[in-house]
Amino acid sequence: VSSLIMDGTELLVTAAEDSLGWGLYPMVPFAGRVRDGVLMFRGLQYELPLRLPPNALHGTVLDVEWTVVEQLPAKITMTCDLGSDWPFAGTVTHVIDVVDGDVLFTLTLDAAEPQPAQVGWHPWFLPPRHSHHNFTAMLQQDVSGITTNQRVPVPHRKYDDCFVKPITMPWLTIGEVKVEISSDCSHWVIYNANPAGICFEPQSGPPNGINTEPYVVMPGKPLVRHMAITRIS
Repeated sequence: VSSLIMDGTELLVTAAEDSLGWGLYPMVPFAGRVRDGVLMFRGLQYELPLRLPPNALHGTVLDVEWTVVEQLPAKITMTCDLGSDWPFAGTVTHVIDVVDGDVLFTLTLDAAEPQPAQVGWHPWFLPPRHSHHNFTAMLQQDVSGITTNQRVPVPHRKYDDCFVKPITMPWLTIGEVKVEISSDCSHWVIYNANPAGICFEPQSGPPNGINTEPYVVMPGKPLVRHMAITRIS
């Protein structure tokens, strides 16, 4: 998604030199960093491309061509396979639906063979006038900057960190438009250390989770998650 306008106000960063630094894109079949670009699954080791050396980052479908399955005035359905950089066969479907001015997103990962997988979104919002988030805990990073499963109190500082158990859903105000970002994802990465924008990233598991907390998607049992960007008063 290259642009998202509500009531005449652009909400997203619409351009950047780095393809990862703008817009709103799905993270599939993993979200966030994967340590050293190494995936271990059922006793076998697989190498993933190092988009942020020395680590893999944000999945394999950002540079894959998507096929439009259905396009309506307020809804689009797109699909693609998981790409040659992912060692397992499968497809992902992304549905974007505008309902009463709100934008609803659905990601569905269908596996052709058993595989560890995650889905999530990475929206780059423009710098807000105000923003708010309230989570029960943050996941501590190790010395390499990789998220662990150790929960710690939420500090007051700039973030590039993963959070769990939202007390309320995050919201922000850009211009005169206030929006809430909601999702049924279990983990959220917040990135606000870049003056170009702020990111609230819902994802179905933690960074490096395809190794540390693998959710195995089976054929016929897709992984499905939702996100909504909702105008609030």
